[in-house]
Amino acid sequence: MLRFSGKIFDVARSGCKCCVSSQVTIDAERIKFVESCPAGANLLMPPLANGHDHVRAIRPTALGGFDLPLELWLTHMTNIPKVDPYLTASVALGRQVLGGVGAIMIHYTRPVDRTRLLIELGVVARAAQAIGVRVGIAVALRDINPLGYAPDEILLTGLAPPDRQLIREKLVSVPETPNDQVAGVEMVAEQIENSLVTVQFGPYGMEWCSRQLLKSIAASSALSGRRVHMHLLESRQQREYLDSVYPQGPVHFLDEIGMLSPRLSVAHAVWLRENEMELLAARGVTIAINASSNLTLRSGVAPVTEFHRRGIPLALGMDGFSFDDDDDAFRELRLNYLLHRGVALDDGISPEDLLYMASYGGRRSVTGIEAGDGIAAGSAADLMDIDYSAIAGDLLVDDISEAHILARRATSRLVRRLVVAGREIACNGQLTGINLKEVEDELNLQARQGKSEFRSWTEVTGRLRERLKQFYAAGLHYCA
Repeated sequence: MLRFSGKIFDVARSGCKCCVSSQVTIDAERIKFVESCPAGANLLMPPLANGHDHVRAIRPTALGGFDLPLELWLTHMTNIPKVDPYLTASVALGRQVLGGVGAIMIHYTRPVDRTRLLIELGVVARAAQAIGVRVGIAVALRDINPLGYAPDEILLTGLAPPDRQLIREKLVSVPETPNDQVAGVEMVAEQIENSLVTVQFGPYGMEWCSRQLLKSIAASSALSGRRVHMHLLESRQQREYLDSVYPQGPVHFLDEIGMLSPRLSVAHAVWLRENEMELLAARGVTIAINASSNLTLRSGVAPVTEFHRRGIPLALGMDGFSFDDDDDAFRELRLNYLLHRGVALDDGISPEDLLYMASYGGRRSVTGIEAGDGIAAGSAADLMDIDYSAIAGDLLVDDISEAHILARRATSRLVRRLVVAGREIACNGQLTGINLKEVEDELNLQARQGKSEFRSWTEVTGRLRERLKQFYAAGLHYCA
């Protein structure tokens, strides 16, 4: 059994709940007892959750992948140096756990054939198990537009024949049929699902999925209850393109085919319109907010206050672009707090609601686990022990809420212990399941061995980026 003592800070029900100091006893994967005890200086609270990520252990900044809009950035990132996928998953997941995260949505978008995909996702699941973190693996599905929002021959126009050939060999392949792709997800689920790992359908986004693929996913999800996670309306170019493809509106098309439901979570949603927000709210769709990513890739700022006002379930996402490039979920929380606290006399989303979004909201979209009674007997044994005294020692006013102080000051350095499913997975800045430094050192060594190949390919993608820039600037993507 594990025992933790401290003041319980929870947001599982309406707003913030702070009670007297308690001792929480954990037995197996559930909380067994919550009892009063002498006062302590720490807080016991739910771990944070990352509602959208891609397990990129090699950070985009290390590859010069910054200061580019989304569509050009995607091209730049097509040849990340090859490293052992176990190292990649272990480093990406481990860094986030040390950042206060207990559940992570992995939208696995790495393009590999089905045989290789099954092997790699088995490795990702093994890394999650070794670390002890909950993960949802959304298996990416796509069958159109491998280069951009138009047929390949249009996007390759003007490039030299050698470049066209290399790009086709590297980035263009014949996709499996929609039915085969959907069946492949079920095959993956049979092989790797366990108490910490769930598998979801992961349509890459409407820009990259045919109508038939989206229909197949929606039908299979409705039949089996399997969850779905996808990108939605991240950039202005996507908004323009999808409006041209779906005259009734892309979100309304998703509703027509039965995709919109509480089983669906979407990432970004920066360019939603008001009627689309109302539709997502009515269907119970979760939106994962990725503030740092949206700012980094010039996508804009999602109207989170409007989402919240309409009752859309929300989750915090980091998408591989945490605020200080350090996988600290508390800093990402603070960015959202500053962006969405309101303007002038108009209040925005409260710190309590942001903390709910960043913890239970995200865990639900990743795992399907509801908040329930939060930190209470019988609940899932997911718990974080925070050194609250380190950020509250100078407070002169007694009635400042813990939620405000956490939103303003908390960072990962406050995490004393983090427990997921009854297992202590981090303690005093160290993972208990793996030696993260050793794994990071090996990953960096392998990555440097692929540096010259990446640089050579970047010369080709640089020319492709210039072609794509001309294409999007001319507005050809919304002449579908």
